Amino acid sequence: MNPLHPIQHEDISDRSSERLSIQLNERKIEEQHPDIYQSLIPLLRTKHSDLKAHLQTVVFGDAIDETKARAHCHFITLDGNKRPRDKDFARFLGKKITDFAIPRSEVIKALEEGVKSRSAAPMDDLNSKARKLFTRLPTSGEGGELILSVLAEAVLELPQIFTKMVLKTNTEMHVHGSDGIHAGVDKITGNLALYWGESKLYKDVTTATSKCFSDLAPFLLGSGGSSASQNCDLRLMRDGIDLSDPELEAAFKKYLNPDDAMFLKVEYRGLCLIGFDTEHYPTEPNSKEVEQLKTEIEKVFNDRKGHLEKRIKEEKIHSFVIEIFCLPFPSVDAFRQAFREELGLSNE
Repeated sequence: MNPLHPIQHEDISDRSSERLSIQLNERKIEEQHPDIYQSLIPLLRTKHSDLKAHLQTVVFGDAIDETKARAHCHFITLDGNKRPRDKDFARFLGKKITDFAIPRSEVIKALEEGVKSRSAAPMDDLNSKARKLFTRLPTSGEGGELILSVLAEAVLELPQIFTKMVLKTNTEMHVHGSDGIHAGVDKITGNLALYWGESKLYKDVTTATSKCFSDLAPFLLGSGGSSASQNCDLRLMRDGIDLSDPELEAAFKKYLNPDDAMFLKVEYRGLCLIGFDTEHYPTEPNSKEVEQLKTEIEKVFNDRKGHLEKRIKEEKIHSFVIEIFCLPFPSVDAFRQAFREELGLSNE
């Protein structure tokens, strides 16, 4: 006898009927999403090819000794006259703020309204709304959070499923929690992998590295309970998840519910951006070739790998999968200013 077949349970109680309905819904979700990875791919909004004009790869997937971490190093590319394109990179990121900060359902609604009315006004309104969510504080790290999200999607194909930007009600509001959460699937176990994001932009690479891992650690090491660092973000994500797919959202809510058995199939991972200043970018036009810059930055990366390993071990997160993006800038402060200018924010 199949315990899930409704015809064989005509005399069951109302409570049993409710439980049966839940079981059937669970099976339906399972059948429709046999590989949740395939459901995540359509959520990506930045392709690898989108970055080719702005970033060049130095290293991809370099294993950090005695940890489960991998490091990826990129640099801001040079234009035809061998000048760093950091301001153009800021402009590119300025076009991504709506995808980053606005829920998917709002974006889709605006696009549909725009098609119906043959007007760009609905999307212009959303772009304006997104800009107003970014703080005017000159030392804000929100540009780094956006870079991390773009890299996670374009390089690792990990779609963003939650950002704390959606919780902001004014530009000066600081929202505690992860710098963003992305999702993937473990190809061996099939577990849902939640990537807790931390981004740090500092002039000094040592400071950026240390702060990044110290802030990431609580999200990986928290072992549950009401006081766990992840608890608030999980609740907010569960209650406000917006994937423009009700069935996929229902599946995610089960994974994100600590009282659901599907929560046992969730694996926490880390996602980091370490941005810092380097003196190797050319300061005069036509004074350095791209390949020379790449070689010099690769040396910087190799020299810093030992510190990545050291800090990961010190925070006791070496047993967790962590994806680390290293991105040297001509000047972190200049990038912040350029990004804020693209958003129309004051530089005072």
